[in-house]
Amino acid sequence: MRHSVLTGTLDMHKVSLDTTDSSNSDRSLRTGVLAIMDGYRVTGPARQLLAATLFSQWSGMATILGLFQRPANSTPLVEAARLSGVTVRVIRDRFPGDPRTAVALAAIARRPEVHVLQTHGYKANVLGGLVATALRLPWIAFLHGETWENRKVRTYFALERLAVRRAACVVVVSHEMAKRVASQGVPSSKIEVVHNACLMPERDDQAWDAEPRPMMIGVIGRLSPEKGVDLALDVHREVIRQFPTSQLLIVGEGPERVALERHAECLGIGRSIRWLGYQEDVTEIYRQLTLLLIPSRSEGLPNVALEAMGHGVPVVAASVGGIPEIVTDGESGLLAPPDNCGELAQKVLSILRDPSLRRRLGQRAREQMASRFSLEIRVHALGGIYQRVLA
Repeated sequence: MRHSVLTGTLDMHKVSLDTTDSSNSDRSLRTGVLAIMDGYRVTGPARQLLAATLFSQWSGMATILGLFQRPANSTPLVEAARLSGVTVRVIRDRFPGDPRTAVALAAIARRPEVHVLQTHGYKANVLGGLVATALRLPWIAFLHGETWENRKVRTYFALERLAVRRAACVVVVSHEMAKRVASQGVPSSKIEVVHNACLMPERDDQAWDAEPRPMMIGVIGRLSPEKGVDLALDVHREVIRQFPTSQLLIVGEGPERVALERHAECLGIGRSIRWLGYQEDVTEIYRQLTLLLIPSRSEGLPNVALEAMGHGVPVVAASVGGIPEIVTDGESGLLAPPDNCGELAQKVLSILRDPSLRRRLGQRAREQMASRFSLEIRVHALGGIYQRVLA
């Protein structure tokens, strides 16, 4: 497995960690955090959790990862966590609704070194809430966004929305999400906004001087309805009318894959699309891109936007969720109204036609990532939340 993105990012911050005040380090050593997540692969939220956990350990915070796993072979997420050096506790999950899963989680959570329970994802949030209540353990619930692929998943997210009301703190990734969560019944006093961190290492400018040929437009994310990949196909049909050799790179897997492939064939653009599936390390893909397109109908705070901007790749995105909080329209990227194929296409074409605009947007995006969305800023904010919850 390759984890160059995560390792490179952490190495970038190691100097600042080494200069941490010893009194702060001693104080954080008294805080043991058990972070629970369910997942198979190293997704965006999982990368954020692994990076923050490693950073916290280097700065003296004692963090343990509790990862759900079916009794079969170890998952890529469990392996990635172990290879990175994080302390991992596997929580056996034999079948959906297995009551022993909650018992196993409680056994880990009641260990004396655990002072705070931190949960990520609907399964962890629901079970973690039950365990935290039973053990009277301070509980921080993290919300990363929702998917819409089927009724079962929507039901899971509805249960999560009810469960997190009991948390001591609910961490969301954008101010827009904070408003939405408050409207769903979580007290505003419990909600904290902590933006995701840009986890991409700095690029080598020499390696990036040459413009990619042909024009490469990237869409990176799960192939599910809320991601709007169907809109990206419609946009690409408009693009190839003016740039016939341009290509659309679609990175990701999901339930919409077959329907999207059929849609592409109906539009007559199938030959100009590369379906790359799931990619563990997308660094080389960013090196090929002329721009990143995010046509989502719903978002929390997309990690792909942060990654592209950290690499100096211009972003064209629908103005949904937390995207306007990281992309400044006309300055560090271009925004269009949601569900508006025509506007998205015009924004994409304006970047393809103008190399100077492309460079300006990319440079400003890189500057913004370094100053506002570093891993150090994120972990500092989380550390403050731990202290407030314990107090």
